[in-house]
Amino acid sequence: MIDLLRIDDRLIHAQVVIGWGRVLHPDRIIAADDEVASDEWLRNQYLTATQHEFKVSILSLQDAVDQIAGGVFDSEKVILLVKGPKDVVRLMDLGLPVEEVNVGGLHYSEGKERILDFVYLNEADRTALRELVKRGVTLEARALPENDSVILNSRVV
Repeated sequence: MIDLLRIDDRLIHAQVVIGWGRVLHPDRIIAADDEVASDEWLRNQYLTATQHEFKVSILSLQDAVDQIAGGVFDSEKVILLVKGPKDVVRLMDLGLPVEEVNVGGLHYSEGKERILDFVYLNEADRTALRELVKRGVTLEARALPENDSVILNSRVV
């Protein structure tokens, strides 16, 4: 069962493992990213990031949807991580039903505008987030579980 679908450009890091992990107590973290899944060195870096506190799967977006739809993780509590809003759109296009997304970390880079202290968007991000809003997805921005939740839907349309 997917307990949290989070957009975070860093994928697996302490904020996810410690911050969200201690509250959600997942059995598994899935990092769904085509680049990381296809690069052995990158994949190994992420696999060692949790120090075996949870099971970790590094999957392409297609493999993530296939395995989730195929029931591979049905008996587990799962945090599903993607790097950007376009990845959530792609997951939905591949058949993953999505009702809510935690926008947890889209950090500053050139050409991005600050929405919140931990959410910076460029036009491609906004376009993907608008598409998610059109599809009825709630966009909840929150860095950590104890932080206040901010619904971004009206800020991106």
